[in-house]
Amino acid sequence: MGNSFRNQPLPTLYGENKTPVTEDILEVGLLVAFGMIAFSFILIIPGIRGWERLFATIRVFVTLFIGAVILVSNFGYGWYTDTVRVQTQYKAFTTEEIVADVGLHIGLRGINITLKGQPLDPNGALAGETIDYNERFWWADPWFQGRIGFGRYAGRINQEFRAAQYRGMPYPILWVAEYFTLDGEQIRWARKFRQAGWYAHQYLWLAFAIYLLTILTYLWNIRYGIHLTMLLGIIMIMACGAYGLVILNKPHIRLPWNQANCEPNPSAGEWCAQAMVPHFGWSWGLVLATGILVFIMGVILFIVDFFVPRWTAPLFHHNIVEADEEFLTEETETVEESVGYRDGRGRTRRGGRTTRDRALNKYRQTQRRPRTTERGGRGSQRLKNDIPLEEIAVVEKSLDA
Repeated sequence: MGNSFRNQPLPTLYGENKTPVTEDILEVGLLVAFGMIAFSFILIIPGIRGWERLFATIRVFVTLFIGAVILVSNFGYGWYTDTVRVQTQYKAFTTEEIVADVGLHIGLRGINITLKGQPLDPNGALAGETIDYNERFWWADPWFQGRIGFGRYAGRINQEFRAAQYRGMPYPILWVAEYFTLDGEQIRWARKFRQAGWYAHQYLWLAFAIYLLTILTYLWNIRYGIHLTMLLGIIMIMACGAYGLVILNKPHIRLPWNQANCEPNPSAGEWCAQAMVPHFGWSWGLVLATGILVFIMGVILFIVDFFVPRWTAPLFHHNIVEADEEFLTEETETVEESVGYRDGRGRTRRGGRTTRDRALNKYRQTQRRPRTTERGGRGSQRLKNDIPLEEIAVVEKSLDA
């Protein structure tokens, strides 16, 4: 029975099957983590009643989106990218050429080079060859330039480049990576991108810390949480600004290539040359757009909370009466320290009105609702939703205490 599907009475041996890396495991893991939290919240949405269901949904999904943007962009390779279609030699020990798409994707911690194409001659020596590569070269951990060369004291990207040469990587990948191993004259692109990545990733880690602090602050004080929200947006914008200021310093990176399916014509000055010129990618744009939106959201919340605090309190599941009492307490202390004075009964006087009067007026405003009338007997009217006298008496006693 054990030899039913074997030609020889030996264990089954499977040949090597090399497959390219199509997705970054860390990025996918971060997205799955945030997706699991979002899915868990979706399961409990039916248990939330009234308007709180809408407010809770807005809070949770906006919070998860901002956190996902910060972490995924921090570890992503879409800060500076470009892809060109070229015709070039494939690898060592063969003269066959290929037509392939070569991509350069630069992140904060290294570069990712992709190569995907097919042989120029389908019936040549590369017939049946799968040309699909995805190689990564790091310059982070540790973040230092290292000595010139490829020895043990060289930078990490130089050492990984030499290891790729020993493994026999295709020429297009090695040619792109070689530009980042040079550090002399005006070819210092690895140094420039490493410095830009260092500044940007420090800003993003600071943004993530403020992001967590903002979530906690909203639980007990809306106004301080709004201030941290605006600060979070500014930090994210500064991360993109610091990266762009370093990258845009001259000379800009340009990698020469031959165009695919092109015949050179020297007499007409056509040499089928092209250049790979990377530009800002999705990670940079996503962080910048999110930072601007977060800052604008913080400004809008600040204005609304300043003029109409009873609108922002339900959004963050706060009691508007407690928020008003806290605000009035801070205001009273400020008045007492500046120009306030007390009368014979120990109440603070300011503009002819007491603190208790202002508190009661504020309380009545927050409790005021549209009134409807019902006709009673003998032409009398009875108003709905009036504030009970007992509730006002409790507020008076708490303020007098």
